[in-house]
Amino acid sequence: MRKIFILLTLLITFLPVFAEKMPDFKLPDMSGTHVELASLLGKGPVIIDFWADYCKPCKEAMPALNMLAEKYEELTVVMISIDAPKAQSRAKSYLRSKQFKFVTLFDPDKKLAKQMNVVNPPHSFVLNSEGEIVYSHVGFEAGTEKEYETHIRDLLGLKDEPKHQHGENNEHCGNCGHHEEEEK
Repeated sequence: MRKIFILLTLLITFLPVFAEKMPDFKLPDMSGTHVELASLLGKGPVIIDFWADYCKPCKEAMPALNMLAEKYEELTVVMISIDAPKAQSRAKSYLRSKQFKFVTLFDPDKKLAKQMNVVNPPHSFVLNSEGEIVYSHVGFEAGTEKEYETHIRDLLGLKDEPKHQHGENNEHCGNCGHHEEEEK
């Protein structure tokens, strides 16, 4: 029993050392230029989101991911389409109409998607600047972006956002409901 405890302790201690890395890839962007993973790393965290044009939750996730890309200058959001080659024109057209702040890549043979065990889009990965996967999530519903943001802020070394800002000298602001307990 003691050996198992020691083994588990060692595993927990050294697990971060053996973090899974995103495999190197070289995929075409909207213009056909090949982009490598290495060119996306180093600036800060990276969100890689596998999506498809037919996937409604994928399209619902895009505005939330775009908001994160706009909010955090150091963040790179990469959308990787797993659409078949004949569906890529629809996907490109959709993205052009939205003018998102993404790097958009295409994995038409799903080689990278298969390496990452992506079966159903959307499937998102949050990477640190070294390309290690710190979080993985399948699907999307409103609020999922908050989980992504928690990991991004952690990777950027940012403290939790203040929940409430008071006026000067911590005075009552009159409309927040934050002081109800204080007044009772």
